[in-house]
Amino acid sequence: MAEEMDAQQEIQPKKSFLKFIILGVMVVVLGAGGYVGWNHLKGYKDENTKETQTTKAKVNKNKDEAKIVFPLESFIVNLADRSGLGKRYLKVTIALEVRDEEKKKMVEGYTAELRDTILLLLSSQSFKEISTMEGKLELKQALLSRINHALGGGVVQRLYFTEFVVQ
Repeated sequence: MAEEMDAQQEIQPKKSFLKFIILGVMVVVLGAGGYVGWNHLKGYKDENTKETQTTKAKVNKNKDEAKIVFPLESFIVNLADRSGLGKRYLKVTIALEVRDEEKKKMVEGYTAELRDTILLLLSSQSFKEISTMEGKLELKQALLSRINHALGGGVVQRLYFTEFVVQ
C-alpha cells in the first residue's frame, strides 16, 4: 500500500509538469499566430490605404486638369407630336466639356455639323420621352454619343444642359 502511494505521488508531479508544458506551448503558438495575423492584417490595411491614396490622387489630378466648357447656342425645336393634341416646343441650351484647347478648336470647326446632329435628335423626341428624369438622362447619353461620333472619337467628355424648357 505504501508503494502504491509513492507511485501516485510520482505520477501527479509528472502530470502537473506536463500540463504546464502543454499550456506554455499553446500560449506560444497562439501568440505567434496572433502576431502573424496582426501583421498580415496590418499589411492588408496598408495596401488598401495605398490604393485609396492612389485613387484620391488620380481624382485630384483629374480635378486639377483644366476642363474647358464650350457653350453652344440655344436650340428651339418642335417635339415629335404623335398624339395630335397640339404642338410642344423644347428650348435647350447645351455646353460641351472638352479636355484641352486643341479639342475646343476642333469642336468650334464642327459647329454646323453638331447643330444639325443635335437638332435632328431633339426634334425626334416626344414630350413623353423627355418629361422624366430617366428620359433626360437617356437624351443626354444619346446626344453625347452622336456628338462624339460626328467629331470622330471621344472628344467631348461630358455634356451639360444649362437650360431645358418644354412648353
